[in-house]
Amino acid sequence: MKVIKLLLTTAWLGYYSHFALATENEVLCQEGDNSCTFVLLTESKKVEVSDASGIRSVNENRANTQLSPFSTFTVANSLIALDLGVIKNAKQTLTYDEKHYPNKAWWPSVWKLPHYDLTTAFKYSMVAIYRQLATDIGERNMMSYLNVMHYGNQDISSGLDDFWLNGSIKISAVEQIAFLQKVYHNKFGFNEQAIDSLKAVMLTETKPNYRLFAKTGAGKTNKDNMLGWYIGFVENAAGVHFFAFNFDSSSYGEMKAKRIKLAKNHLRQAGIIE
Repeated sequence: MKVIKLLLTTAWLGYYSHFALATENEVLCQEGDNSCTFVLLTESKKVEVSDASGIRSVNENRANTQLSPFSTFTVANSLIALDLGVIKNAKQTLTYDEKHYPNKAWWPSVWKLPHYDLTTAFKYSMVAIYRQLATDIGERNMMSYLNVMHYGNQDISSGLDDFWLNGSIKISAVEQIAFLQKVYHNKFGFNEQAIDSLKAVMLTETKPNYRLFAKTGAGKTNKDNMLGWYIGFVENAAGVHFFAFNFDSSSYGEMKAKRIKLAKNHLRQAGIIE
């Protein structure tokens, strides 16, 4: 009898874990829920889409609402630094002025590594590194590049080294898509090595049927609300698929746990990833 009970319990736990996984993989940003949006633009290998006419979005108003980019701005910041030569290559050691940006008790352990290069700084959204890069780029160069790239509202008035951290610059999910598409095809005419280096650090997942390039972003927009981002593009046999997802959350832990999963659920539903 004990053996039968054990077998039944094991079977039930197996079923439950499978059901929970299936349910988790089906959660999506829903139309009518203005706390989130998912935007997708697919470029067929046969026809290059040159504008935003093929964009599909969940919650169109939210998709066109400009919000703080938070660490998704590291895509632009890295590209500008690479194109200017502030960063020579992805393996260059990156440092920051520790007196100006002192170590904080609340910093996560990945912000306290003994060494950073572009790959690790980008992966871990090491804010002090990117604040230093913005300072090294300089206000005139930063403004010039953002104008060329038509990046969001192009407003850096809140401070050269933190305007993307719930500061003056804002960008919508639709604008993120347009930016990513032009970067991918180097429509801005930047150094090809800079584009290649950026794509290399953005690559987060390689599978037999696709490659996923992406960047997270998150931060507080007010005392009760966190904003989470996941943006990027997927290359597969059908073409290139540019996406941008953002949503509100009541806590950083919840936002961090959900942002990538929810975005990938949409990509999975669209048949872009498995």
